[in-house]
Amino acid sequence: MALSQTVLTRIALDITSGLSHRDRFARLVDTVKLHLLCDAAALLEFRGQHFVPLATAGLAEDVAGRHFVIGDHPRLEAIARAGDLVRFPADSDLADPYDGLIPNQGEQLRVHACIGLPLFDGEQLIGAITLDAFDPARFDGLSDLDLRALGALAAASLKNALLIAKLEQLSLGSMASALPDNSHSKHTELLGQTQVMETLRQEIQAVAATDLSVLILGETGTGKELVARQLHQLSRRVNGPLVYLNCAALPESVAESELFGHVKGAFTGAINHRSGKFESADKGTLFLDEIGELPLGLQAKLLRVLQYGDVQRIGDDRSLKVDVRIIAATNRDLKQEILAGRFRADLYHRLSVFPLHVPPLRDRLDDLGLLCGYFLEQSRQRLGLTQLRLSPSCLSKLRQYDWPGNVRELEHAIHRASALARAALKDAEADTVLITEAQFELTPQGAMASPQSTQGTQEFNCQLPLKQALEDFQTHYINQCLVQEDHNWAACARRLGLDPGNLHRLARRLGLK
Repeated sequence: MALSQTVLTRIALDITSGLSHRDRFARLVDTVKLHLLCDAAALLEFRGQHFVPLATAGLAEDVAGRHFVIGDHPRLEAIARAGDLVRFPADSDLADPYDGLIPNQGEQLRVHACIGLPLFDGEQLIGAITLDAFDPARFDGLSDLDLRALGALAAASLKNALLIAKLEQLSLGSMASALPDNSHSKHTELLGQTQVMETLRQEIQAVAATDLSVLILGETGTGKELVARQLHQLSRRVNGPLVYLNCAALPESVAESELFGHVKGAFTGAINHRSGKFESADKGTLFLDEIGELPLGLQAKLLRVLQYGDVQRIGDDRSLKVDVRIIAATNRDLKQEILAGRFRADLYHRLSVFPLHVPPLRDRLDDLGLLCGYFLEQSRQRLGLTQLRLSPSCLSKLRQYDWPGNVRELEHAIHRASALARAALKDAEADTVLITEAQFELTPQGAMASPQSTQGTQEFNCQLPLKQALEDFQTHYINQCLVQEDHNWAACARRLGLDPGNLHRLARRLGLK
């Protein structure tokens, strides 16, 4: 089974055609899988110490979101450290990262034939192609020469794609090309391949290099903080601080001090001078989360800083000049808040010079598999497992839910299901875990269970410790309140009779934030 000249020509034409990089890479792996008769193929980009899938064929949907740390996957580490193609023997004792992740294979889970092609730009590793099959002899007829030709074509295509991406960033005046490898870490990466996410990424690229104020709009749990972090990482201020302030978690009595600072003796308890968030963010970025919760009195003082660029500590007559870029976020409709008299129109126009809308998860369900894979890989690492995967019916069930808590709710659901599936194993030493539908507590319509419905299953079965039962009830009750209040945390706090700061702290303890 040699690679014919026709096949290599077809691959070369596919990866040089006028398609997007994603479509080009998808064609590449589809063609490779078809003509090499393998059960699975993948094109991976090497970022730092991770292999990140760019395109896959024959693998489970969630593989697209799994970022493989080479230290956790010995076969991928061997490929990364090899200077040439790697053929793994059928009886290799190195765990294959794709074991159990090739669908429709029944009980046959272990991959037997595996080839890895490292891809280089000069001497720098930029990616890899992996070929896998259940038949141990499937690749015996492939010559090393043909495989190296395939690798050279793929490396050229990947190199061009990375170069074009870097040129696009430079054309926008971005500092992104100067970022270290860890700039692609889980803390700043926006995951998603749907059109709405591509549009959001393009808008971020367009505004990141400017000093325009940005207002990030979106429901709770959609990833607004990730957008703010990426805006900072891609800006000229990347070497300056990124300072975070949650406006809803601040009691009004201390909010002014948090923003602007105070001098010693300015009020009872002011025993020392204290810098505010604006001073801390000088030459950097200040991220004001949940800006819609800021009291009206402070809105006027914030507006002055935005207009004149100076701050005044409480109790101090002097003004301090600051150079700060403002990024704000809210899950509220600020235009309605203006009409209701709860938000200043002039401040809104100052903040929303460049609005960005982060889509809810229900509007990008095609990203669900990718997101699941990402969170599964996180859970696998935390639990110290060799393999963690979803049963075939799980994704279908997850798609029937409308995710009122968005990506954050999905993350918590995956982590909880992973822990439950691990605990359900009869063999405490087992390191391969399959998550089934039973580990998820989701209703098909997406409405969280009401407090009344939870009483019959949790309060009276006496199977849970009292503390766990109480926390489960609180979780369901707060989630139900959030749904009824359209995910407005301030309104939810008022309904529950709680201080907003206390509600936020309780939500974090329960894993709702």
